Formats: sequence, structure tokens, C-alpha cells
Amino acid sequence: MNSFVNEEESFIPVITRKETTRADTREVFYIETELRIVNIYAESRVYRFYGKLDEVMKYLNSNFYRCHKSCVINLEKIVRMEDGTFFFSGGMTLRVGQNSYRQTRNHYIRFLEQNAR
Repeated sequence: MNSFVNEEESFIPVITRKETTRADTREVFYIETELRIVNIYAESRVYRFYGKLDEVMKYLNSNFYRCHKSCVINLEKIVRMEDGTFFFSGGMTLRVGQNSYRQTRNHYIRFLEQNAR
């Protein structure tokens, strides 16, 4: 393991023709793909680049849950869940299908129980 990288400094490399940067995983609400474009919805901005969700998954820790084949959510950023909608800190929302919602809700409940202080 690289001694310069720790979980608190984890990021997703974002490489496009015009920009090379990194998306801090602590700021990410959720990540979704549309066709071949990856969209990372973060506190500071939305990152867009060509890629696959499987490639992005290797940069994520256990706080992230793949709730659908084209969507990953950051469980730490969820404020509440209601009627198929995830409400994130900062006012962002994400609506998912009933099956994805049910499975994610169960996973989120386990996440909350394990991380309750």
C-alpha cells in the first residue's frame, strides 16, 4: 500500500481532455452513469468524464453502496430516506426504483447500526 495515501485523503481521479483533477470521496453524494459518462455529484461540483462505474468502484471504501448497476451512493451523506428518495446533506436528492430502494434501505439500516456512536 502506498504510504502517502490514507482513507481520509482518498479520491477518484477525473481525467478529461480539458481537465485532470481529483474528486475527494468525502465530498461525494452519489455517482451515476449515463451511457458511457460517469457523473460524480459532490459538494463542490459535478464531475463528468468517460468511463465505467466498475473502474470508479476501486477507489471507494465501504461507505459507498452500489444500489443499482448504474448508481453508487455514499451512505455517510444520506440524511434520510423516504418513499424511494434519498435525501442528502446540502439538499440534494436522488430517486431510485422500488427494488433498489428496498435493498439500499436495508443496507443503510445496517450501516447506521454499525456506525452509531
